[in-house]
Amino acid sequence: MDFSWWWLFGGSFFDALIGPNLFVPGEPFFLAAGYQLNQGLLTGAIAVLFGALLGDQLSFAIGHKMGGQGQRKLRRRFPKTRRATAKAKLALTRYGFIIVIAARLLGPIAWVMPFLAGSYRMPWWKFSLCSVIGITLGVGQFLLAGALMGHGLSMLPSIATLLLFLQEHWLLILTCAFGFITTLIFYRRQQGKWRNIVSTWIISLLLMNYVHFFINSNNIDFALIKTSYAQTTVNDTTELQGAKIDRYAQLNFEVYPGLAPVYQAQPINLIYLGANPDTLMQQLGWKKNKTFSNDNISLTHYFDLIQQKQPPISDLYWNQQPQWSAYQLAGDLLKRSHVRWWYGGIDKQSQQPFWVGAVSYDNNLKIAHYKGIITILHAIDPDVDEERDRLATNSLKAGWHVTKESLLIPQAFSKNNHYFSDGKVAIIHAYCGVANTCVQ
Repeated sequence: MDFSWWWLFGGSFFDALIGPNLFVPGEPFFLAAGYQLNQGLLTGAIAVLFGALLGDQLSFAIGHKMGGQGQRKLRRRFPKTRRATAKAKLALTRYGFIIVIAARLLGPIAWVMPFLAGSYRMPWWKFSLCSVIGITLGVGQFLLAGALMGHGLSMLPSIATLLLFLQEHWLLILTCAFGFITTLIFYRRQQGKWRNIVSTWIISLLLMNYVHFFINSNNIDFALIKTSYAQTTVNDTTELQGAKIDRYAQLNFEVYPGLAPVYQAQPINLIYLGANPDTLMQQLGWKKNKTFSNDNISLTHYFDLIQQKQPPISDLYWNQQPQWSAYQLAGDLLKRSHVRWWYGGIDKQSQQPFWVGAVSYDNNLKIAHYKGIITILHAIDPDVDEERDRLATNSLKAGWHVTKESLLIPQAFSKNNHYFSDGKVAIIHAYCGVANTCVQ
């Protein structure tokens, strides 16, 4: 039987216990537990978290029992604690329970903070709550680092990815920084502090959304995109009406609500062969939507579109490009069918342009991570196949040639994937003869 978790528990416990923690560093034990976590062993992570919690609780109890006299004994017995104790006392006086949370991120202060919190008679429940949060942050960072080391450095994001994330999330980072600073300022006030804190966060989030959608939403130069995509071709050795699995196997069938690789995907479930899907959409009764990436939308214009039950469509990105066009069926503000289209290039065999599309149904509102901010967007119905089949059936009735091919991996609904699908894509085009000429 493997008893290694005892060593991890003991190392974490003595790292948190006042006295032994001056000599026992916890970081090697946390990293080792993270490495085990990467190998699929949970016992190590549980052991270090429980050991840290128990050590904090015992240090708090000792401080509560000994009071100020214990502080003096500690400084006499261990002179190296004098500076850490002075800093911890000053921080505890200035910032209260918040510094108990942050102590595990502040080096030597962590040695004495639980002991001091007890000696100053901080309420036990408040200390315990702060201790749990602090341990989650302080120990969690080393567990994550150990897991990454176990998986290999190749798992770490590249500099380009980090820069893209910062470039896309700068407004959210700035908003959060302002919110935390004002929270600290207002918390020191005696009257109305919680009202001021909540109001500040609400106003900050509203301003962030306003700046993002109505000030910082730059138009995309679609002419440049069209020039680059015109060079794209699909190698094909089959007839247009034959099996298309090989023809489109190389395509990316996922779209994202942002550019950095941190978003949940939505599926591409349509392919259109022809000059432009506008003809298909107009024939089926779909209305064209405004989009933030391609239209200058003011706040007044936005509310006008809402009154017309034609609110703008939020952007999705396929191969780092926003949709070229978007359409919706008649519906209300909460429930509507919508589709976005992207130009995919020229099919080499048929010499026809092809477009990829994502069709889904909005059935609610949700708080969403979108293009580097936190906002409220429509939530799509997880059964994306239902809208795909409805559009395919209506296209077939209107005289279009429609097939469905298994081009995606079937997807089950889960916490990580907010939709499910049988993996099929509807391919829509006018009837094409043997000369590969499509007429519609």
